[in-house]
Amino acid sequence: MIRTGCLIAGLWGVCLLPAQAVPTLTTTPTINAAQLDLDGEGTASTHVVKVADIVISTDGGSGLTLTITSGDIDRVGGQAIPFQITTVTDNASPPTSGDFSTPSGNNYTYATGSAGTENRDVYIRYTPLSFQDPGNYTSSIDLSVADN
Repeated sequence: MIRTGCLIAGLWGVCLLPAQAVPTLTTTPTINAAQLDLDGEGTASTHVVKVADIVISTDGGSGLTLTITSGDIDRVGGQAIPFQITTVTDNASPPTSGDFSTPSGNNYTYATGSAGTENRDVYIRYTPLSFQDPGNYTSSIDLSVADN
């Protein structure tokens, strides 16, 4: 409980207000996140790669909403490779291509309905071009969590 002074009908007293906790998010990138396969010359296939382990938690009775950005894997002067995001329960089987329902460039969201902690795995799905430009490619994924 948080104690605070308050004015009631001209008299100072002590009011008790419930404490409010902020939801938490912990992320750990996987080694795969820095070693994405861009295929060979003349061939390309769709890749589903685990890029992070996350822990999300809230004390809020209405749960939380996790938001993750998606976009492109880029290099200066090269062709961008769009990617999609999804999450699965920690250590579950990897998602299939059909499990990626949020288009690249849009925010992926995952919501819970009650207080608690969840461990989840973050995956990306991407398909490089048949003749992808060589070089160093970069991208970033932004994650946020908010109480419902």
